[in-house]
Amino acid sequence: MKTLVIKNLKKKFGTTWAVRNLNLELEPGEIFVLLGPNGAGKTTTLKLIAGLLHPDEGDVVINGIDTRKNPLEAKSRIGYIPDEPFIYSKLTGREFINFVAGIYNVKHDDYEKKMAELFKRFGVGAWIDGFSEGYSHGMKQKVVMCQLLLHDPQLILIDEPLVGLDPKSSKTVRETFIELKNQGKTLFICTHTLSFAKDIASKIGIINVGEMKFIGNLDELSKISGKRDIEEIYLKLSEESVNETIP
Repeated sequence: MKTLVIKNLKKKFGTTWAVRNLNLELEPGEIFVLLGPNGAGKTTTLKLIAGLLHPDEGDVVINGIDTRKNPLEAKSRIGYIPDEPFIYSKLTGREFINFVAGIYNVKHDDYEKKMAELFKRFGVGAWIDGFSEGYSHGMKQKVVMCQLLLHDPQLILIDEPLVGLDPKSSKTVRETFIELKNQGKTLFICTHTLSFAKDIASKIGIINVGEMKFIGNLDELSKISGKRDIEEIYLKLSEESVNETIP
């Protein structure tokens, strides 16, 4: 069964199409990296999949579950991190993670084991018991990475996973994503970090002005664009997309 199926997805804000005619299928064990300039539709696409926005048209199916017909069941299969990691400011990081564990009905024994593993993996220290209002962006990112994996989601959605992380933590995140892929999880990642896409993506998408301009692997992308360097490819396709919109 495919982890994610998107059919003819459309979302409009006023007179502007944020996402238009989006079609995508992802299998278990794939890492899909979506690239695009600011305002291209990356974050809107993630929010539509996560059920935080409702599409004007089209369907999103997660593990065979239609997100319109069974939204709660579909959301239970998802782990999601937005571009700005959110933690309630008057909670400690540990309290926030406890809160998320309760929402997903994570068993106590599973929770204790998982937290010990994740805290060690992401270098979470004594600061986890301080109020999150004093956390740096990187500290918040570590907390939300921990809560992301609590309930063993099949589909993982992440917007800009490396922002605010130091080099060691960035390396840990990359290694974690590869492990999740090898476990059969499906990852959908939006990023501006082209080297990140090159290093870990099974499949790459390039979106601009709300439309998907390419979906495939790096070799396929190179053949189409006539270039090998991912940065040159990205800039070429982005420029072509912009030129198409100029009357």
